[in-house]
Amino acid sequence: MDNIKILENRIKHIEEEIKQIDRLDRATYELTQKLDKVMKLLIRIVEMNEHIDKNDLDYLFLKLDIDATKYHELPLLISKTERMYRKTGDFPSFTEFHDHLIDTLSLVEEDKKNIPIEVTENLLEKFMNNEDNLFPVCKKILLTK
Repeated sequence: MDNIKILENRIKHIEEEIKQIDRLDRATYELTQKLDKVMKLLIRIVEMNEHIDKNDLDYLFLKLDIDATKYHELPLLISKTERMYRKTGDFPSFTEFHDHLIDTLSLVEEDKKNIPIEVTENLLEKFMNNEDNLFPVCKKILLTK
């Protein structure tokens, strides 16, 4: 009976350790993603001599401390919108897309005010101007502005 109790305690301890490892793994991932954003912003400022303003999406990600897992969801949002456009010919208006962007980021009410419509415009222009022109829906959405 003592052996069973000892094993149960060991299992419980291992489960707690796994939870701790998972928490640390997520924290490491988030910090790595944030560091990557900071480095890219710094490179854009120093090497590419870009002027970064308060409506730059990377800047806002860092300023508002948006969950790092959300960084990759915006390209997915554009990709889903493009697929819908190619399949049905339908696409959201500029305002609707802006609302989708805010919903995708899962922002609290206070932070929603810090994502002006210019951020959505910058994002769409960024994807519209890629060299392969993979996202013509971006131009269509911008025309509804």
